[in-house]
Amino acid sequence: MTIDRYRSDVSGAPDASLLRVPQRSVLADEVYEILKESLRSHQIAPGQRLNLDRLARELHVSNTPVRQALARLEADGLVTKEPYRGFRATQLLDSHTIAELYDYRLLIEPACAARAARRGDAVTLSELQSLCEAGEIRRLIADADDHEAIGLRDVDFHLAISTSAGNSVVTDNLAAALTRMQLYTVYDRHGAGEEAWDEHRQVLAAIKDGDPDGAASAMRTHLLNGLERLRAAVR
Repeated sequence: MTIDRYRSDVSGAPDASLLRVPQRSVLADEVYEILKESLRSHQIAPGQRLNLDRLARELHVSNTPVRQALARLEADGLVTKEPYRGFRATQLLDSHTIAELYDYRLLIEPACAARAARRGDAVTLSELQSLCEAGEIRRLIADADDHEAIGLRDVDFHLAISTSAGNSVVTDNLAAALTRMQLYTVYDRHGAGEEAWDEHRQVLAAIKDGDPDGAASAMRTHLLNGLERLRAAVR
């Protein structure tokens, strides 16, 4: 379920005719998923004001599940709440915030990769192997309509390693950081996807070999390269 497009008139209210109404009653979780997907894909534009009453009417729900969904999205960093003005889709990150998010990831993800290598969990290895399957990756990268899918696969890869490391607090915070970063996609830039997934496979190889130092080093290299790719994409 998605919101196909979300536009505003001069008053800041969305054009109701552009919302695709769900075919059945939706719960707060479903409203959350609808809005989250639309924010990540920029179907709701960065900086767009969100009219709670209008969203509730168009989704055929009360204000309560919409308000709950928006509160969760605020915690994810995908919307912001302005005093006396309501909610707005989060603006794209500036270069300073991008650098800070990567600093955070560089502090925790190499350590997670090292711990995953020490643990050698068979279920995690199988999941990572499946996520890195070369044929499927090439198909998704080649499909101009599947940039969001390849981005979600990237998130799944990083969270699988974090989950294998066994610290739920780290995983929850990493998930929030990755959600914010999904507002960007660099997979439409020539070669960016192939490079990133080659680096993922190097991380996976070190984890499979039970090499903590190698896994940490491969993850660190991947993140530093990812930062440069993202900087190039948003210049």
